[in-house]
Parts: sequence; C-alpha cells; structure tokens
Amino acid sequence: MTKTFSFPTSITPELAEETGWHIGDGSMNYYNRDYNGKLKGIYQLRGHIEDDKEHYIKVIKPLFKSLYEIDVSLREMPSTRVFGFQIWNNELVRFKQNLGLPLGKKSEIVIPEIFLTEEEFKIGIIRGIFDTDGCVYLEKKNNKLYPRLQVTTISERLALQLSDILNLLGIRTTACKDSYSNKGNRKQAYIIYIRGVEMFDKFVQTIKPRNPKHLRKYNFFKENFK
Repeated sequence: MTKTFSFPTSITPELAEETGWHIGDGSMNYYNRDYNGKLKGIYQLRGHIEDDKEHYIKVIKPLFKSLYEIDVSLREMPSTRVFGFQIWNNELVRFKQNLGLPLGKKSEIVIPEIFLTEEEFKIGIIRGIFDTDGCVYLEKKNNKLYPRLQVTTISERLALQLSDILNLLGIRTTACKDSYSNKGNRKQAYIIYIRGVEMFDKFVQTIKPRNPKHLRKYNFFKENFK
C-alpha cells in the first residue's frame, strides 16, 4: 500500500528542525527497485540504538506526523546499532531535494539558503543538527565540571555555517579540522566547539535542544556544578 504524504507549503521552525535532523542523521537517494528498472526514492533517518531512541520516539515521530501526516515505523537495527526508520517514496525525496538537500553522500552538505532568512529558522535547524549529531562532554577541571559541546561533520562549508550562525547568536564557537580524521580512507572531518559554563547555558537557553540525552547532561551539570 502506497503511503500518502501531505507536504508543508511554507517554511516553519518545525520544518527547519526536521531538516536539521536530516543534515545530522538522514540520507536519501534513488535506487532500482523493481523489474522494470524504475528508480525509487528512499529516505532514511537513523540514530544510535540506545542513546537516541527516546528522542526518536518522543520528538521525531510526532513531528514527522505533524509535518507530513504519516506515522513512521520506528525499529531497532541491531546489526548496525541504529534506531530509526526508512521510507520508499519518490515525492518525499523530491520535496527534500527542492529544499536544497543533496542525494547520496553528505560530504558537501550545507544548510539550505531557504532556512537562513529568519533567526527562528536558523535556531530550528541548529537544534535539529545538534540533537542528532551533537555531543555534550562534562570534564573534570580543578575539581569542577567543565562543559564542552561539539558537532563533527565532513562538510567544511557546514562547519563554517554553524560557527558563523552560533557566533552571531552570541554563542562563542570555534571550528577547526579534526587532526585525527584524515588518515587512511577516512575523509577530513571538521569539529565545531562550544566551551565553558556561560556558553553551555547560552546554547541551551537559545537553541533549546530536545534530545533527552542532552537535557539529562545539562540538568546533571546544573545540579552538580559548584
């Protein structure tokens, strides 16, 4: 049975956030899927089988329903240690292409220009990227917890975009090459860093991440920081 979608007709903060998920965890392409050799579009969104499961269930599935009027079937994929969904649908892939998202590998992916026109869109898309591809580290320094947030990407242009937008929002950010990534067959990666108590607070209050794993670390930090 073919799944019927309803597609957004305008750019909203919710669509920006969902597009950020794609930049972080998503992929899409066209493949031969029937004996006639016709191409079929597939869209996939997958996170960590344990760390991201709650985010997919509580945030991603409901928002996907709200945006596209479809219930995604979430499932665990133990062989690859991921949790998420995939959908074979040409219209969904075309819709995302029209937003400015690429097919196949995301080595040159960027935030599409259409989401750079309003601050609320920028915040939404950064929230989506961070919730799917970001990390929070709490290190001990001088008997205190010191927070560090980071996002890693193989797209240099995306790294620069994120750094520029966050700095304009008043969140001090640095972007640099990952010196350990460009070895063997691995692609050069770029890391966006946000460091320190003040910027951790500013990031959470401004971007408002929704992945429970990030919020738990933030709450733990606030409870234990002296």
